[in-house]
Amino acid sequence: MLVCETLFFDVRKLGFKAFTMTKDPAMRDLFGKAIRQRRPKYEAALERAEKGSRPARAARVRWLSEIIPRNSAFGMPAETFYVFEEAKASFVYGNFVAAVVLAAAFVEHWFVAGLQAHGYEKEASRGLSACIKVARSNDLVNSILLDKIDRLRLIRNPFVHLKSFDHEHTIGQRSYKQKTLPEALLESDAQEALIAMYGTAAYTFNRR
Repeated sequence: MLVCETLFFDVRKLGFKAFTMTKDPAMRDLFGKAIRQRRPKYEAALERAEKGSRPARAARVRWLSEIIPRNSAFGMPAETFYVFEEAKASFVYGNFVAAVVLAAAFVEHWFVAGLQAHGYEKEASRGLSACIKVARSNDLVNSILLDKIDRLRLIRNPFVHLKSFDHEHTIGQRSYKQKTLPEALLESDAQEALIAMYGTAAYTFNRR
């Protein structure tokens, strides 16, 4: 079992922090006249980008709020908590590869802790594939959820372990076979990843 700080949180609170630009004290010339400071161009560019992407981000927040029920709370180590939070934030901001990778990392964290608690320390140390196999063979987790988790593992792998161009699980091959733009497929992948992540937290190893 992982032994470290345990955090409890409301999963509806996405934990996003609003950052504001602070103004420097007014600068003056030798005669005491205020020096006019021009706004950096990158600030204006960031503001336009934020405004333009706001409707899409709002839609993702709404979708996420439907997937993760209100007032759900889980206890977990600090590292696992931050992985969970950043997976959601990455999805909202359109970083779909990050959402997939982080969701898979959360699942692996959870399975390692759960399997260790059930006496499977050796199997838990061999990676997510081994965790899935031992959970399935010992009927520790619902098979439908295990299928979703294994699917997440497969679509994650090309992003963390470089595969050949023609590997069946690369985004290029899957996009070609499904006749879907890679960006649209990645967003769908991220949604499935977050569903698997929440399902893992809510319905495995009696951790709720």
